[in-house]
Amino acid sequence: MRLGAPLAAEKHFRAAIHIATWDLNDETEALFWHRDMAVMYKNLGRWQQAKFENLSAIATADAIGCHRESGGLRANLAIVYLKSGEFGAVDALINEAEAFYLRAGRPPEALNNYLVRGRYLNLTGKPKEALELLSNISTELLPLDLPREMAICLEYMGDSHLALGDHAKAASLYQRALDCQNGSKQFGDVVAEVGYRMGEALVNLGDPNGAILSCERGLKVARRTGERYEECASQRILALANWASGNPRKALRNIAECIELARLYEIPYELARALQWYGEATLQSSSPDEHTQARRHLWEARGIYDRLGLTHASRNVDKLLGFESQPEPSTTEPGIEALQGLSNLDGGALRFGIVTCNPEVSEAVATIQSIAPSRIPVLITGQSGVGKEVLAKALHLMSDRRKGPFVPVNCGAVSQTLIDSEFFGHERGAFTGAVSAREGLIASAHQGTLFLDEIGELSPAAQATLLRVLETGELRPVGRDDLRKIDVRLVAATNASLEDLVERGVFRRDLYYRLNGVSVTLPPLQEREEDIRALFRHFWAQAVSASRKKLVLADDVEAMLCAYSWPGNVRELKNEVARVVAMADSGSVVNREAFLPKQRARTAESLRRSREQLTQSTAERDEILRALRAHGGNKAEAARSLGGMKRTTLLYKIERLGIRPEEYLVNE
Repeated sequence: MRLGAPLAAEKHFRAAIHIATWDLNDETEALFWHRDMAVMYKNLGRWQQAKFENLSAIATADAIGCHRESGGLRANLAIVYLKSGEFGAVDALINEAEAFYLRAGRPPEALNNYLVRGRYLNLTGKPKEALELLSNISTELLPLDLPREMAICLEYMGDSHLALGDHAKAASLYQRALDCQNGSKQFGDVVAEVGYRMGEALVNLGDPNGAILSCERGLKVARRTGERYEECASQRILALANWASGNPRKALRNIAECIELARLYEIPYELARALQWYGEATLQSSSPDEHTQARRHLWEARGIYDRLGLTHASRNVDKLLGFESQPEPSTTEPGIEALQGLSNLDGGALRFGIVTCNPEVSEAVATIQSIAPSRIPVLITGQSGVGKEVLAKALHLMSDRRKGPFVPVNCGAVSQTLIDSEFFGHERGAFTGAVSAREGLIASAHQGTLFLDEIGELSPAAQATLLRVLETGELRPVGRDDLRKIDVRLVAATNASLEDLVERGVFRRDLYYRLNGVSVTLPPLQEREEDIRALFRHFWAQAVSASRKKLVLADDVEAMLCAYSWPGNVRELKNEVARVVAMADSGSVVNREAFLPKQRARTAESLRRSREQLTQSTAERDEILRALRAHGGNKAEAARSLGGMKRTTLLYKIERLGIRPEEYLVNE
């Protein structure tokens, strides 16, 4: 194992376990080899195998009453959880290990468990607590001949000082840790671990060349012994050191390798730290593309910290992104509290009012935050009720315009005869009925964000005027001769395909390109089953709290709601929850019959089948529309292009799918 030959090591470990278990009938002896093999898997970044070996050995140790090994194996498993990013399971596991060590009379190796706790406290942002604990452990270790344990204790104490900003003290402790390790064995994980930690301290002390030497020594040992976590971390600190020494190209190669290793071996903590550094280092770039990419890296790092429960690290990233002034959602608020325990809940999106567990929605949020500081227009597409305005409002809150106004406008609801007055304002007496001057919607969004929903509903005349405003930043209110300078961030949204509207001549091509600076799409709710559950819990908790009723929800409700197609999307779900809560009697049990009256007699399975059929029909409708548009509405040609379909069959499908001529005919 120490020579870096894991396959040979695994064979010998397996043989030793077999002999101890079956030939010698000594399960206690076999536990030692299970533990060492688990350590090897942990070093190799094979987390699942490491967990399995530890858990199976724990079951054996507990069954035969070997308390000493029960404690040691749990301490080892806690390290696996720390390195694989399962921080939430660590505290309870350490407490269990301590209880077993106490039953075993607290042998010397019980101190290892306290070392694990010290590491846990450092990683979770409690360096002062960690330092106090580790200082006491170092005192206990002094009279014992345990050089490796002392080295680890000094190493973790160095981590505490590093987190507290005392880099000189950290470097001193790391050197003492190396001295202890060198006196006990030639190789080992301590050399690899301390190598990059010492490197980080030296970078902060202004000695990047010394940091490079320290990291390279540790990296050499990590590669020789197959310790993937340390190899990954060493590349990250080498990036810091090379950047500080004036070699940015090499630094970027180092950090790219670190990120690749972290993704390959699923090392979330190091991945987050690498992404954070990469983002912070390139955030100062003058290139807009690099600036956008830097924010994407920082946002991903923030998401990982959220999943790990490292709120102190998330707050640091928020400062870099400029989000520190945005209040975090309170975990005691009913709608937020109801979301606790949901896997893949996007904490970053939730901070800006977006409840989602869906990767496509999370990607849309990541995209808008990456371009939030710029003025580039954003086009949001998606069905009605899918949450386009919520996403636009999130973009406003993420930008440096958050203190300015957010002005939402439904273009389809504005009278075509008054659209110039509504959008651009008017002077008193400019036309009959203009009894007072009006600023106009665009001017009211000055130094803020203007959200134009259903932008495809704008008349050709309004499109032309809006295009001029976007190009010049000037507008002329109705009844005035002078121009007014305005500064707005435009976000447009549509439930129709603007590309199709452009091809049909309904929407100006030049305006489309002006609006489509960055485009994001929100999928319909029927494609986001995980979001149906999350949003339902969120809306239900809010509605019940507001009604001050005591309601109990039947177990089969969520399954039925998740199977329904929700043609009205999020808006329909929210309204349905509000209706049910309003009609329910306080103290009653709300069952599935209370929801979706038209679907009351149907099972979850039949609802799911209907949803799948609707999805197929939607895909067929889109295919027919594309064919009709491509052939200018000629049904015979469109039918032939659809695999030789008969014209009569196409006519039947057009009628069945409700396809209207205005959806495919081109305006000349």
